[in-house]
This record gives sequence, C-alpha cells and structure tokens, in this order.
Amino acid sequence: MEGIFFYWLMWLAWVVTTFFMKKGKTRIKLAIFIMLNIIISEFYMIIGDFYVRVSLLLFLLLGYYLAVKHKKQRIVSFYMTTLTLMFAYAGILLFRIYDPVWFLFDYRLIVSVAVSLLAIYLGKQTVQKYALYIISVCQGEFLYWFILGKFHKGLTIGTAAFLDMIVIGCLIIYICTISQQFIVFIEQTLQKPAKEKQG
Repeated sequence: MEGIFFYWLMWLAWVVTTFFMKKGKTRIKLAIFIMLNIIISEFYMIIGDFYVRVSLLLFLLLGYYLAVKHKKQRIVSFYMTTLTLMFAYAGILLFRIYDPVWFLFDYRLIVSVAVSLLAIYLGKQTVQKYALYIISVCQGEFLYWFILGKFHKGLTIGTAAFLDMIVIGCLIIYICTISQQFIVFIEQTLQKPAKEKQG
C-alpha cells in the first residue's frame, strides 16, 4: 500500500521530535513542519496539465531552506551534485518502466536507498546531506512526470510512492548520522582509558 511508510514514519518523527528532542526553535519548527505535512498530504494544486501534491512543494521549500541555511557549501558544486542525484532518481524510475524485471524488491526501497546513499557519500555535513536528498528527489519527481506528461495528461506529481521514498531516504540518512555519532562516541570512550594509562 503506497503512502503507508509516509504516515507511519512521519508520525514516529513527530513523536520523537515532540517528546525526545531538546527544547528550542529547531524542535518547534520541525514539529510544525511534520504536523503540517501530515495534514496537507492529501491536498493538490493544478499547475498546467498536472496535479501537484502540496506536500511535495513543502518538502522542496524545506530542501531550499536547508541549502540556504548551510552557507559554507560551494554553490556550483552543490548545484551539480543536486543535478546528478535528480537524474539518478528520475533515471531509476524511468528504467523501471522500461525494464521492470530488474526490480526484484519494492522500487520505493531501491530508489530511496540508492539516492540517499549517494547523498550521504557526496554531502559533507548532515544538513547538506538532507538538503541534497530532499531537493534532488523533489526535482527528480518533477522531471520524471514531465517526461511522462508528453504521453499522458492529468498526471499527479508527488504520488503516495514519492512520499514514501522521501521519508525512507531521510530515515536512512538519520540512521547513518546516528551510527557515525555512536561510533565516534565509542572511539572516544575507548581512547580515554588508553590515554590515562599512558599518562
């Protein structure tokens, strides 16, 4: 059932944000964004011949906000990386139409894992990884449906499957970030007794 990952993971993210994050502006902004996204997830806008899900536009705005907030990055490099991931997203979905036999597993998982791992590898800071992933997936969704729009009319940009893919990818980035922090913490904990013995 498409869309189920979106609702489960967004509700889980809202619970974690509301009850477990430290109090502050980031927590309030994130909680409002998550709740607003859940509420408007079934609303659409008509743009040209397409129905565009409002949640997609909200995610795209979040991606741009994170990109602008992270001013240390090189603009040209960030733009080229975003284009690369965007084409990867659209390319995998188009390849699925052309030759679906290769997709033994759920395509939502394949796309999410592939693009999020690229974002983790190409992004330096955590904020940049999220920005890369969110912007490239949203823009890739536009590109994919614009290509299909040449053959069909009345298509929906930002399907329930898209919502699943964007939250699964964000979850993968979050898990990788937490794992890296945990590994660093373990290394620091193990190094302290060694330094004490040497001293």
